[in-house]
Amino acid sequence: MSDAANVKPLDDRCPRCGGGFHCGVNDAGPCPCTTVTLSTELQGRLREKWSSCLCVSCLVALAGGAALEIQEAQAQ
Repeated sequence: MSDAANVKPLDDRCPRCGGGFHCGVNDAGPCPCTTVTLSTELQGRLREKWSSCLCVSCLVALAGGAALEIQEAQAQ
């Protein structure tokens, strides 16, 4: 079987960055987000702000201390 056959569709949209991703919570294997460690406090803040999953890239950034909101570039 080719790797292309194993690629999951980007069927979800991250509420933080707006990027497409596949949430694997209902897949047979573990979701990629299980590789990211978030503090209990950060988990609570995320639950208060969003009701849906975030992409792994945002979770990694947040675990590393990034702000909850992504600052948009100011128009020049």
